[in-house]
Amino acid sequence: MSNGDAQIKVYVSSMSPNANTVCQQNKIEQVLEAKRVSFIKIDIASNPDYKDEMRAIMGDERGLAPQICNGNEYCGNYETFADAIELGTLFEFLKLPSPVQEQS
Repeated sequence: MSNGDAQIKVYVSSMSPNANTVCQQNKIEQVLEAKRVSFIKIDIASNPDYKDEMRAIMGDERGLAPQICNGNEYCGNYETFADAIELGTLFEFLKLPSPVQEQS
């Protein structure tokens, strides 16, 4: 599946001591892989510039991973991601065209 110029970024932290955060990060990756959405994983613990970039996109100087963006456009955090899955609006949440246009 090609997303054109879209580039989904998932900001994560490999240094999080919080098991819930690690679980959330893994869930995001699993869902995107299952939906065949190409994405890049950016570890904010590996470079402070990545954390600054994530927070600038979010508009929150104290934001924590995981966060999801489409290019430099903020999509949301884990909670809003989970809500989008529940509502069946994942591609809208990711600011991507739906991969399948159903005919009725």
